[in-house]
Amino acid sequence: MNLENPNLIKACMFDMDGTITDKGMHYPSQEMADALTNLAQKMPIAICTGRQLESFESHGLNYLLKEIQPKKLERFLENLYLVAENGSIGYNFNTDLDRFQEFYRGQWPEEIIERNNFMKQLDEEVSEFGEVVYEAHRVVVVVRTFHGEDNDIDKIYNRSAEIESIVKSFLSEHWSNFEEFFHIGNAGIGVVVCPADSDKDRGIKEFGDILTKSRGYEFSKNYREILVIGDNPQIRGNDHYFLAGKYGIPFSVGDHVLNASPVKEKNGNRLLHSAGTLALIREILQ
Repeated sequence: MNLENPNLIKACMFDMDGTITDKGMHYPSQEMADALTNLAQKMPIAICTGRQLESFESHGLNYLLKEIQPKKLERFLENLYLVAENGSIGYNFNTDLDRFQEFYRGQWPEEIIERNNFMKQLDEEVSEFGEVVYEAHRVVVVVRTFHGEDNDIDKIYNRSAEIESIVKSFLSEHWSNFEEFFHIGNAGIGVVVCPADSDKDRGIKEFGDILTKSRGYEFSKNYREILVIGDNPQIRGNDHYFLAGKYGIPFSVGDHVLNASPVKEKNGNRLLHSAGTLALIREILQ
């Protein structure tokens, strides 16, 4: 048993890539789709990802919707939330309108550097390993790795690490105290630069707050009734603030743990990525 008291959990938040999907995979397995569907029959769930809304819909939600039994679909959508762009924007699904609607949005620190200008400068810096994604995101700046037809996930992760180093050097050169304004998140398949006050830890708080305001949920001061699962808690990993322990009960299903708890089998062996996530979901559902 990884959770001391699964009955105290009122809501769950999941990173997407490497957490509800396996490393290098774009879609959750059928087993994960079933588990998330069953969990959403019991409580609200939120996907917290560096992806923007449209990417989540096309690479995650559309797949899930195909796999959900019709009798469970309405409840699933009622209990589905999306915290996109690494914590910068939150959405809930409006079943009457049949679409996501925004319930909070962070702000890029334009007083430090204008966002479009920042993207142009950064694009030149990372051109050997990746490129800035223009127009798709509303708040954050995303650099995706070059991989073309090369699907070697370890090579992609190495390129992402190179980009992370370049982004850090670029920010340090311009602002010695850049972490007061920006956070860098390395997802392994790309790097996210987001406003310092709009990282994934804010996403946990905003998720708890909307459940309090719209549904009357009661949470402790630090939202310890929300289970939080990710795979990149290391410094400048895109789940670093998500799993830092400020809010929620953090579990890591990646190689690193830091302030989060690992997920283990009865024999003590660690469960990584989707296997760890499935094990925690089963503990709540049992």
